[in-house]
Amino acid sequence: MRINKLGARAAVAVLGGGVLAAMAALGGGTAQATTCSASDGHQIERIVGQGGCGAKAGTGSTAFAEDSSNAGTAVAVADTGGSSTARNLQPGSTALAGASTGGTAYSVTTGPKAFSVAQARQGGVTVAVGGWGGQAIAGPDGAICQGGFATAVDSTTGKACLRSGTINLYN
Repeated sequence: MRINKLGARAAVAVLGGGVLAAMAALGGGTAQATTCSASDGHQIERIVGQGGCGAKAGTGSTAFAEDSSNAGTAVAVADTGGSSTARNLQPGSTALAGASTGGTAYSVTTGPKAFSVAQARQGGVTVAVGGWGGQAIAGPDGAICQGGFATAVDSTTGKACLRSGTINLYN
């Protein structure tokens, strides 16, 4: 189903924001998270168990990555004043975030075997959330949601999507 209405865009943005807020509130579990944080020309990588994280930031940029599963991957890269955050919450999942030219990227995986990519640029904001077996991609080509649960929003292109079971919304 293809929906090109402001209401659908707002619903996807609100749902995606709600999911991120819930994950932030519930993110503190009993497992020790592996975190990587970089700013102003620094880089860090950490591997714990079968998981890990990496963060790389150019001058005037910040990057934060966190793997809470000890069996997944989170990588964040930012340059030219960008800010990126990648959080992996489940085993076997990968969250990738990249931001440049003042952009802000958020990439989160909330379910096992999930994949999310957020690529922000030109002062825009991208959000990608991959849930149980879902793939979410937000960036220069718009938004793509596949598999189980996925939601993605890219403010630069104005594109958004939501996929959950038989629900499949795109704009």
